[in-house]
Amino acid sequence: MLVLANDFSLAAAKTSRHLALALNRLGYTAVVRDTRLTRWGAGEVANEGAPRREAFEAAVVAKWAKLVKDYGIDAVISLDLHWLFSSRLFLNPDDPVKQVHSFWFDDLRSHLLTAPMFPLDPRAAMNAPKVTHHCYGEGQAEELRLLGVAKIRRSALAAPFDYLSADEPCLHRDKLAFVGNPGLPTPPSVGALAAMDRGASLAELRSRARQELLDDMPRTEPTADWLRQVPAILDLVAAAMEKRLAAPHASAVSLLVQAGRDFPEAFDFLNRGGLILDAALLVKLVNRYDRPALVRRIWKRGWLDVYGTPEQWKPFGIDARPTVLFPRLASVYRSYAAHLNAANCARDASANEKLFEIAACARLSLNLDSPDVRACYPDGEIVLAPDDQALEAEAEKILHDPDAALAAGEKARARTAREHLWENRLEKVFA
Repeated sequence: MLVLANDFSLAAAKTSRHLALALNRLGYTAVVRDTRLTRWGAGEVANEGAPRREAFEAAVVAKWAKLVKDYGIDAVISLDLHWLFSSRLFLNPDDPVKQVHSFWFDDLRSHLLTAPMFPLDPRAAMNAPKVTHHCYGEGQAEELRLLGVAKIRRSALAAPFDYLSADEPCLHRDKLAFVGNPGLPTPPSVGALAAMDRGASLAELRSRARQELLDDMPRTEPTADWLRQVPAILDLVAAAMEKRLAAPHASAVSLLVQAGRDFPEAFDFLNRGGLILDAALLVKLVNRYDRPALVRRIWKRGWLDVYGTPEQWKPFGIDARPTVLFPRLASVYRSYAAHLNAANCARDASANEKLFEIAACARLSLNLDSPDVRACYPDGEIVLAPDDQALEAEAEKILHDPDAALAAGEKARARTAREHLWENRLEKVFA
């Protein structure tokens, strides 16, 4: 098995390592290689003329083909599309690689924007017969379906096996923890921060975010250009955002499709122009304040230690501890009886990797209730709160009875050992 990683992203490199170790435990030989340097080269030669670019691509393909032959690679596994940088590699019917599996970790739009490739048609490559996409959120699956991708499986993320044996003691029974960044690197608006200060609900903050986004569309590019060509796009996006307020965990793409029935010209413009994913991001950003607002609500009560990039948390008025290096992650999870968990709005999927990692470490996680999360753990193993106020009340209960939280965490660990390891996901892939 060839596991293709992106060493430029620490989170992706960490999970690629977990995939490789899980394959080893299942009896496969896992060979791990980074693709970031190859992608950097593809980007560098893009402007050096067709002969130079074609010669470089041929050399790259020859190198990777030799690796496949030398190791006897049967299948390629990666997060997102780290396997996709040349249409001449892995995809030909006579290629020794018989299966290619994408476990979606980030969102499709972000990957396509930040991962240089040699000239190719991503849609055709993603829909090649030997390629299967594994999505942990319905929004991700909907985006792929919109691109015409057929081989899609729902597959949750998972925890690494070694977290099951983490045994560090619980050092902090008087506080919870949150590990991560705000979700987006952009600071909040002055109005949103003031609303958080007075304890505004998530429903109010989502409405505020919707209005901020709609106000910005006519005065920022590229959306201003869209509106100059088809003014009804503003109405289309506004309608999809209104639906998102009513169903905050619904797929942004599906909401655009629904709203497009009333604004067919606007939807057709976005669809034909390849702009649907850009418009879907705007709809997703209705939830942009969810994660930082939840963190800020609990932090202001003095109940939460925050670990993340301090510069990103500072605009929210939060003094964060430094980012946890991944070798220390299980130890930090174990140091607290419970952890606040919140999804990144850009991914349109709420059952993130931390959900499983915290559980594997026998610790309780507090989550907003969503179909993705509820499908993985029941109440009693994790906390599923309907809104921010209920989540705050659950946090207070944990601080009054940390032993109950630790007992719930043990139940979550047992379920993780049975159902939610990377070995479980990979066994289904190769069943």
